[in-house]
Amino acid sequence: MGDVVFDDVRLVEAAQRNVGAAAADDAGALLPSDRDQLARDIAEIERATAALRRGEPALESWQNSSAATIGKPRPVWLFIGVLWVSTALVTVGAVVAIAALVG
Repeated sequence: MGDVVFDDVRLVEAAQRNVGAAAADDAGALLPSDRDQLARDIAEIERATAALRRGEPALESWQNSSAATIGKPRPVWLFIGVLWVSTALVTVGAVVAIAALVG
């Protein structure tokens, strides 16, 4: 399992590249002030991500421990078998109750 935070950082980096490519393709799409604001916002997100990663390393550890606790799932056929047996028992019980009341 990959680290969720690192995946988010990679997505931010990919978004930066896409924004850079879009700005190169269409220079008039963003005003210079908008580009500066976008760059400041992305830098702030990166700083916050790095600070969170340093300050709360335990937030990432849950991702690795959940893989160890997941057991092998039970087969569906076991559930279907139990369902059929319980349905048969209820049906037999209903037939016996009706027979006792009628006869």
